[in-house]
Amino acid sequence: MKQLDHIDREILSILQTDCRITAKDIATRLGMSKTPVYERIKKLEIQGYIVKYVAITDPKKAGKGLIIYLSVLLDNHNKESVDEFVEKINMLPEVNECYYVSGNIDFLLKVFIRDMDDYHRFITSDFSNIPNMSRFYSSFVMETSKYETAFEFELDV
Repeated sequence: MKQLDHIDREILSILQTDCRITAKDIATRLGMSKTPVYERIKKLEIQGYIVKYVAITDPKKAGKGLIIYLSVLLDNHNKESVDEFVEKINMLPEVNECYYVSGNIDFLLKVFIRDMDDYHRFITSDFSNIPNMSRFYSSFVMETSKYETAFEFELDV
């Protein structure tokens, strides 16, 4: 895979802040013509640097005002048990992110919920019925002081 040059990194930087910008507008900002910029964007997509284009929405406007991080410990750590846990988690729409981690816990989940009543329903009806969990801990987000979705790409990726 070809390393990124400064133009590729600049294109990625621009697209990470506004994915609706046109290739023509990017070309204007970079002092280039539209065709090479368009070709570079396609190359970045093919090489997997650009995974998808999304609109980032406000969770509160979607009725998800409570964010919880769940730290989960499993009983069994064999591949089948871990895969089954992940499969069950992927079926829960409240779970926005799921990470298999090292350390004192096995999984870290980011959950978006309407309110505490909804959280109670989620825990008792859905989450606690997943097999192979020995225990879990909830951490409630009180305030978000930083939230970024853009990455700075290094020269030698």
